[in-house]
Amino acid sequence: MKIALVGYGKMGREIERQAVEAGDTVVSVFDIDRLPTSDGLAEAEVCIDFSTPEAVVHNMKMAADAGVDMVVGTTGWYEHLGEVEKWFDSSGLVYAQNFSLGVNLFYRIVRQAAGLIDSLGEEYDVYVAEEHHRGKLDSPSGTAERLGEILLESLESKSRVVTAAGTGPIGAGDLQISSIRAGAISGVHRVGFDSAADTIELRHVARNRSGFASGALRAARWVRGRRGVFTMDDVSI
Repeated sequence: MKIALVGYGKMGREIERQAVEAGDTVVSVFDIDRLPTSDGLAEAEVCIDFSTPEAVVHNMKMAADAGVDMVVGTTGWYEHLGEVEKWFDSSGLVYAQNFSLGVNLFYRIVRQAAGLIDSLGEEYDVYVAEEHHRGKLDSPSGTAERLGEILLESLESKSRVVTAAGTGPIGAGDLQISSIRAGAISGVHRVGFDSAADTIELRHVARNRSGFASGALRAARWVRGRRGVFTMDDVSI
């Protein structure tokens, strides 16, 4: 593939490393000081974006105008999804809160587990907890938010997500997502099902960025030749 990278931090450099090892070519690199244009993307077959919420909508428009497929790992823009979907009629877009292959398997495991728990009625309560390094920009993480969506879809007992600690009790229908920001934690996500008798806990621990990069590259290969907007749920793992 001929790849354009948007965002050249640690994640962008890891994607470049894996792409070059696989025989792909990075034809252009863009960052906050040099945003992509449709002309600037002309050489690329696919654009991979790990930039910022402030820039990503512009970047997607440029890729769509250039007819270039796109993979977007940037979050914080989903209120514009309806508009973005109209742009990708001649090329494809894959977006996700998390491109890690392990995390996307974790989503599927959690959905299966929640279905089993739901069959027991309200015997088990559920929670989501996540931990990341102090420098992470969002809280809760996009991955934790996606876990919350999956659990709401799968459990009759939960009707809304609560992400901020209040001063009163948590309602029976509330699904609480708690966050920790400290040190250099790479990323830990836990989903727990708790009853009076026992606790069942599912956990995903990220060791480094390599899994995120390999997932983004897998999505880039998958989206080639497709038209429309997709998520990692559509991508073959």
